[in-house]
Amino acid sequence: MEIPKPVLTADQALHALLKRVAFSRYLNPCNAAEARQSFKKKGGPPPFEYHPLGEAPELLRALDAMSPSRDHPAGALVGECIDGVRRLVEALHHRTAASFDAMNQAAGWYEGTDALTHSYPSGSPAGPLNVLAPEMIEHFELAFAAREMNDWRVVPDEVMSARVLVDSAKRLVRINPKAHFRTLDMTRLVVHEIDVHAKRATNGAQQPLLCFQTGLPGSLATEEGLAMMAEETSGTASPGALARQVEVVRAIHDAREMGFRDLYNRLLERVGHGLAWGICLRIKRGLAHPGLPGVYAKDSVYLTGRNKVKAWLEDGGSIDHLYVGKVSVDDPISDWLAQGWVTPQPVPALWT
Repeated sequence: MEIPKPVLTADQALHALLKRVAFSRYLNPCNAAEARQSFKKKGGPPPFEYHPLGEAPELLRALDAMSPSRDHPAGALVGECIDGVRRLVEALHHRTAASFDAMNQAAGWYEGTDALTHSYPSGSPAGPLNVLAPEMIEHFELAFAAREMNDWRVVPDEVMSARVLVDSAKRLVRINPKAHFRTLDMTRLVVHEIDVHAKRATNGAQQPLLCFQTGLPGSLATEEGLAMMAEETSGTASPGALARQVEVVRAIHDAREMGFRDLYNRLLERVGHGLAWGICLRIKRGLAHPGLPGVYAKDSVYLTGRNKVKAWLEDGGSIDHLYVGKVSVDDPISDWLAQGWVTPQPVPALWT
């Protein structure tokens, strides 16, 4: 399938924007530790502060200018990717519950509440948090070298709600220098972050469209679901991980009607203080007023994506298809391969 030049141009322009702007630095509060202390002492909602996305109007104009014709299938893919980035920019620009709700709705992140009807084994993460960030950074660098993925870099970054984050456009792994890790995390996170996220990005860069490197529309649930399945397949999954993800989905549902403090208190009925804070931080980040109803619902994809990928693989889906790039189980990958539009790519050894 020949891709029209305007589509390729739009795809390249979008990729250049994603390489230039690190959206995680605007999504996550830059004072999370201080906000937590204030939350503990004063009882009100945490006073999150953010780096302002001052260039939002410029980014929105650039996104409008790069939108391709959607008559061609590739144009439709690129156009939907542009739409997703536009909704993220608007959410980070306005930081209102309504702007985040529009993004959540379009991405399908409110789906999967049926997961609340399932139960999974409970358990606590195994072992002490005795691995410091510098050791984890070195471990990731060695893991990339062992896989001959030498164009990836590992850098410290304090403005994160997660401990580790993959930036596919820049081929970066960001690790919070203040984070602590368990011994199991050293193998688990390499499987999750490198053997899924980074490898799918590397493979996607070999396809005609660069959005295969950064993520096709609807691919995020498959991305995170596959990462969770990789942990299970490799025997590195944290005990009780699925049960904790049920709490995340439940909290996302509740946060649409609850502010940070009420949500935190409700979580304390079922989980400890640390996990309650972590969940609230993850799903209230980005919002200017976390004390009011509103939610960033992206984290619903871990459990819903895991269950969907598991069912897809058990139904005969080929793991090879999921490594042509950052694709979704809903994409017609078999057709694309048959047409020669995408090409097969290497699959990590953990799946063999």
